[in-house]
Amino acid sequence: MLSGVSFLVGFLLIRYGSNTDYGMFVVVQATILLLTCAQSAWLSGPLAVLAPKMPAQERREMVGAIKLSQRRFVRQLALLALTVPAIGYALGAWNDLVACVVAGAVLAGWAALQRDYLRALLLMYSRPQAVLRADFIYVLVFLSAALIAAFGPGPAVIWAVGGLVAAAWAGGIVANRSLATDPGWVAGDASEYWRKLRPMGVWSTSGALIYWLYTQSYNYVLASQINLTAVADVNAARLLLMPAMVLTAGITGMMIPSAAIWLAEFGLRRLLRRLSIFFVCIAALDLIYIALVWVFRDWLSGDLLRKTIGDRDRLLLLWALVALIGLTRDMFGCAMAALGLFKPMARLSAACAVLSLSLIWFGLSRWGPAAALIGQIAGETLNLAGFAFLLWRADRRAPTPVDPGRGSGQPSL
Repeated sequence: MLSGVSFLVGFLLIRYGSNTDYGMFVVVQATILLLTCAQSAWLSGPLAVLAPKMPAQERREMVGAIKLSQRRFVRQLALLALTVPAIGYALGAWNDLVACVVAGAVLAGWAALQRDYLRALLLMYSRPQAVLRADFIYVLVFLSAALIAAFGPGPAVIWAVGGLVAAAWAGGIVANRSLATDPGWVAGDASEYWRKLRPMGVWSTSGALIYWLYTQSYNYVLASQINLTAVADVNAARLLLMPAMVLTAGITGMMIPSAAIWLAEFGLRRLLRRLSIFFVCIAALDLIYIALVWVFRDWLSGDLLRKTIGDRDRLLLLWALVALIGLTRDMFGCAMAALGLFKPMARLSAACAVLSLSLIWFGLSRWGPAAALIGQIAGETLNLAGFAFLLWRADRRAPTPVDPGRGSGQPSL
């Protein structure tokens, strides 16, 4: 559903809006992604690793106390951030449209952070049906706003950003009600739990922010160094492959807590085998979809989107490679997170960011907007090589399972 609504909203904005509307919307989405990635790394990821190991009552107290603390902090941060568009407009730096979009982005980020935490808890508690209900409401509200953006009055980007706000609030309310029923909210002091999460959260957040830098900041580079049309071209090509990417993101969200449980129960090697099976199955689906997009690319871009995408074929091939590399990274990144290897992951992300951003910055004059993807592919490839080495080293250091039949006088089975 999330894949479908992302495609439809992007399709409506490209076909019925302007390049400026779509370009601004993409930048807002990238900013929200930064916020949710940071929260996931600081909070949701470490929580998914630690919480399953706790007794049920302690886990219930932990997630309830952190919820109140997180809401209070996000509210204060949003109120402070809302002063930025007000100041920008008062000083004449931004016009009415830009100031409204920035204010809407702040509210959308506020709502998205609350929804993201509640959604992570539902996944941690293995409640996919509740996640589905909350996501359905999110999709319904967001798509309704997108239809108004496409066919209603006023700038399309205002309605689209407003849809992000309303959809996140609605989805969060449904998720909150589900968690209030089971396991129920318990208020408490969150300081002790933050101390437990902080050692992993510091390095996880550093790595996530650096990772966002070389996988999403290209939108800002393209907007500042070329124009919003370049942003629209690159993201229009990405839109055609969005279902494959969102499928990966959705599966990964469920796999992180599962990987922590499997590691504790079965060990690293069996965890990697299970992740490999998931990888092969999803990669097969992705390849089929990518092949269909390639075959029907003229119809998709010309008739469906009604947009001329600059350097379309090269951008499509590069995005396909980004999607497949991203799938590999996300699947085996679940094992890295389950092992708690956040510090080496952060250092590895820093090296990848330097390589990626250097290629993007110096490659714009030679490859144009495609440099954004070439740099990202180079960084992701280095990242995968680092993952492979770290997992190999962790496997060699893992204790060898003891055969219970040996040393007891009983035959080994």
